[in-house]
This record gives sequence, C-alpha cells and structure tokens, in this order.
Amino acid sequence: MTVVLSEEFKNKYQQLMGDRSKQLFDAMESDSLDAFRLNPLKANYKNVNLSLDNPIEYSKIGYYGNVDGNDIDHLAGYVYSQEPSAMYVAELLAPTENDTVLDLCAAPGSKTTYLANIMHSDGLLVSNEINYKRAKVLSSNIERMGITNTVVTNNSPKDFEKDFENYFDKILVDAPCSGEGMFRKDPESVKYWSQEYVESCANRQKHILDSAYKLLKPGGTLVYSTCTFSPEENEQNIDYFLNEYSDMSLADVKKYSGMEDGKPEWGNGNQELTKALRMFPDQFSGEGHFMCKLVKDGESSESKIKTLPNTIKKDDQKLIEKFSKENLNFVPDKNLFKVNEFLFSAASLDRRFKKLHVMRNGLKLGEFKKNRLEPDIAMILATKPERLKAIYDLDESQFKKYLHGETIILDHEPDFSNKWIGLTYQDKLFSWGRYSNKQIKNVYPKGLRR
Repeated sequence: MTVVLSEEFKNKYQQLMGDRSKQLFDAMESDSLDAFRLNPLKANYKNVNLSLDNPIEYSKIGYYGNVDGNDIDHLAGYVYSQEPSAMYVAELLAPTENDTVLDLCAAPGSKTTYLANIMHSDGLLVSNEINYKRAKVLSSNIERMGITNTVVTNNSPKDFEKDFENYFDKILVDAPCSGEGMFRKDPESVKYWSQEYVESCANRQKHILDSAYKLLKPGGTLVYSTCTFSPEENEQNIDYFLNEYSDMSLADVKKYSGMEDGKPEWGNGNQELTKALRMFPDQFSGEGHFMCKLVKDGESSESKIKTLPNTIKKDDQKLIEKFSKENLNFVPDKNLFKVNEFLFSAASLDRRFKKLHVMRNGLKLGEFKKNRLEPDIAMILATKPERLKAIYDLDESQFKKYLHGETIILDHEPDFSNKWIGLTYQDKLFSWGRYSNKQIKNVYPKGLRR
C-alpha cells in the first residue's frame, strides 16, 4: 500500500529539513525492511529455519529477514519479529542480570523480550502496559519466549508512584507517539496524523517521563525512545525534562552507520541534544526512530522488601513433588506461590505488587486439580529439554495434526512410561503431550491451534 502523506505533514518537514525532505518522503514510499531476533534463552537457539547471513550491526541476536508466524521457530519462541531500528533501544539500556528494570510502555513486547534476553531472564523486569488488550498480547509474547523474570502489569504510570519511588535501576520509556516513523509499515495510520495529535502525544509523554523520574533510583539509567520524527515529541520533550529535573543528564551513546545526532535546533538550541540519536529511513536501514540515554545523579541504596507469605501448603507440595518425580529431572522451588488453584514461580514476591493490576508474575507452572498438578504450556516453553524425563519428536505430519488439535496415534510402544512428555518438532520444544496407551493426547491450548 502506498503511503499518501498529507500536505500539512509535508509542509512541516519541508520547513524543518529543507531540500532533504524530498529524500525522506521518497524513502517513506519505499518498501520497509523486515527483521527478527534470535532467543538465546532457548536450547540450540541458532538452529532456526531462517537465514543468518544478514546480521544487524548493532545487535548480537538481530538479523534481516521475514518470520513466518506458523513456523516452529515462531511457535516455539526461537525468533521474534522486530523492526530493525527498534532493536537498538534495548542495547542502549543494557540491563544486567542483577538489575531491577521497568519497561513502562511495554506492549506488544518486542523491547521487553529483548531486555529479558540481555538479562538472561535473571534480575527483575517489570513490563507495564496501560491498555488491557495490549497487555494480554504482551503477556502471551513473554510466555512464548520462555521468559521467567517478568512481572506484567496493567496500570497507568502514575499508579507506580506511591509505592515504587526510587525503586528501579533502569527504566525504558518507549513512549506512545504519533508514529510518523512507521508510516510506510502502516500506511493506514497516516490518516490519523495531525499537528494537534502530535501535540497531544507530546503532552502525554511529558507526564510519563515525570512518573519515570520518580521511579528511577539515584544513579539509575532512563532510555527514552519514540518511533516518530516530530521535534515536539523528541528533542523538545527531552529539553523540557532536563530543565525540569536538574539531576538528570544526557549520556553519550554509540552511533552506527546511518544513525544521526539529535538536533539541538529542534529543541530550543540545547547542544546536549546532539547526544541523542535519530534514525531516518533515507539514511538508515530501518524505520524512523529517536532515542536517548539519561542518567540520574547520586548513588542508589537498596530498599527493604516485604515479601508475600508462603501459600504452598503441604498437600500442594506433595503434588508438586509427585509430578516432578514422574515427569521432570528437577523439582521447581523458586518463589513458589499459589493464586486460586494456579501454581507460579514468581519473578518477585514483593508485597508492593499487590497494589497493582498484575497479569503475570514470573512463570505459570500449572493448575492444581483433584489429586494432581496439571502443567501449563508456559512451563514447557521455559524448560530446557534435559530437564524433562521424556521427549517425543514429532514428524512433519504429526506436527501439523497436533497444531490442529488432533490426538497422535503411535504405531509402537515408546520407551517412556510417564504421563506428561515434552513434544518437539525439529528438536524445538513447543508443547506438552499427555501420553497413554500408544496415544499422545492433545493438550495444545485452543487459542494457539492452527
């Protein structure tokens, strides 16, 4: 679909960019580039069906190429489709395994899952999304990628302020924006553009940044990013932020081929804004982006955490141990807690999360039913093959049948006797199977079936 830019939009950028604006408009009418990331949390994560011949310079796990949503690589969480310029945001924040991190505007999850990859699914990653439907998508993408260190919340940024002041080592504000940088990927969105909408987004972003400041520890790092060109949402907002909070400063960031300095002339002449970076599609192999890294003065101190009480009773523990003895080579024991009849391995047991709308806390292990623990798909997606008692590798025909919801009939008696087995296709774990009498009964979630 051709991008049809409004005269108002073109006039604005002709005034801002002069003769170069024609190059920008021409680039916005060209084809966008597809890209994907590998998931190093998975076993043999480079064993994928996609070509790895065209790597992205600034990402150790990013490549140019197109993901098939029905392929086992996608279904088993080995790959995540992500726009190439957006990959650099997580690299700028650069969280460690010991950090407490907040992704404040996280849906659909591309940057959150990248952050979790960098953290090796350790530390604590809080992924927040204010829109409930988008938060559900965020949670499902975290599950598919086998991530265990994440608390998914569905809240306004202001909801965090009372109980999480100076709480986070690192914060990502990938702010909701006017989306100008994504027009060629989503030409329909051009229809909603207006200068009034840009200014509305800029005002909203200021409020989000105000909240982020309160939540960031002294000595902490904040990365701000948008997928839009507008100065109002980028340089001007950062200039506002620096003036509002004197203990915040811009940090230098490495700029790769095609990346440009921020534009002080678009942000009240503040020369510090050259430390920010911009990506324009006429110079960079990706969509339009703005991003910068900000640091808060001071030194952080550890806050005391009051944890939730243990909700695992003796009978529950016996069922966990029974299931593990029969089907696993380990016994889950990290931060176990029970909500209704569901068993989780929590990313955090901090009581403060009870005051938020939490949609996912760590890893959902299963559901307690009468005299048994029934495992959840999330558990298999986060488990290495060697931690299972038994695995059955489906052939292509069996795989297609299983995705369709069918039972798999075996023509021989396999050499395992346990009930719950891990199912793989092309050696990639993607589901549980329930084995009985030469049959693998289908337990693949109905919402994932093809």
